[in-house]
Amino acid sequence: MLASIYGSISWPFWTMPVEVFALKCFHRLTSFPPVTRAIPVPLPDLTRARLLDRVTEALQVGISPERAHDFPRWTQRVMRILKEQFVPREYASILSADKSILVEGIMVAWTAKARDLVSAASHPSGGKFARELAGRLDMDPKTTEVAIQVESGMLVRSDEFQKHVMTRLFTSDFAERCAFIEGLAIGNRLSELLDRQAKRSTTDATGIYLLLWLYWPEISKLKSVGEVARVLEPFFTENKNLAGAHWDERIRKLANRIELSFRVRQKRIRKRKSA
Repeated sequence: MLASIYGSISWPFWTMPVEVFALKCFHRLTSFPPVTRAIPVPLPDLTRARLLDRVTEALQVGISPERAHDFPRWTQRVMRILKEQFVPREYASILSADKSILVEGIMVAWTAKARDLVSAASHPSGGKFARELAGRLDMDPKTTEVAIQVESGMLVRSDEFQKHVMTRLFTSDFAERCAFIEGLAIGNRLSELLDRQAKRSTTDATGIYLLLWLYWPEISKLKSVGEVARVLEPFFTENKNLAGAHWDERIRKLANRIELSFRVRQKRIRKRKSA
């Protein structure tokens, strides 16, 4: 480009007045066609299958933490941030002892809550989501059936489940009885605790983190942070406080925080072009 500019200017250019030289450069530059930015393909719609994919991945990491390394580093950071924002720390510490009677009480309360949610739904799924999730996690038939019964609300109505709960409530062991009842009390406050955690920990950026998590395979294939900003912006057009004049800068800062970078990818692209 510089050669084209200088080629249109009579030499020696240093003998020209500065104003004349600047004007000639300006006219020459404006004669070039405008450089258009590549518009990335819009992100696909959020579907049931996509949600199942992400939930499956999260559960797999929960079961085998080493599987977190299967994801890009920035995706790992996003998953950790979302966990901190949505899961109360008291739950995280309690549930780490998954064999305790206290946790058993929490699980019983959560199972009952699942039945309430199904009863309140206008179109009960009948365990379809649990069945699909179990298939992706390669659960054995017995575990799959339990998961389906939990979602459909059938488990809490079964004689076996109710008998187990009554046995725990009226056991002769005082410590076990107290632990189970305390677990029930904690589990019954699930909605309240999650709401409190969300109000305390979520920010305007939470929605961006959720989309980065849901669409991490597509985001990873983009070429720059600028493209990330452009594909995410349509989701936030109604939120002027978030997607305003400083949208690109907000995404750049967020990308720095989660270490989302395309420099290695850009270097590979430049190498292929120069080869």
